[in-house]
Amino acid sequence: MKGAHSAYTVDLTEQRIETSVLPKTPYNSPILVISGSFGSIQIAVEYEQLAEIEFALKEHMNGIPYPKENPPAEEVIA
Repeated sequence: MKGAHSAYTVDLTEQRIETSVLPKTPYNSPILVISGSFGSIQIAVEYEQLAEIEFALKEHMNGIPYPKENPPAEEVIA
């Protein structure tokens, strides 16, 4: 399907989701599955593509500034 382009947007922000990967079989590529109350999304990929997805997610998560823990009350008062 070279040259074919599709864009799908699914808003999962208010959903509880489960993710899994169905392993490669003699008949199918590995399948990335995202399931929730909305149903499921299944994306057939190759292992190299799964690695690219993993890398992109890790890079994004590493760039998120997490809130710092609250300092002890003694430090706030001083």
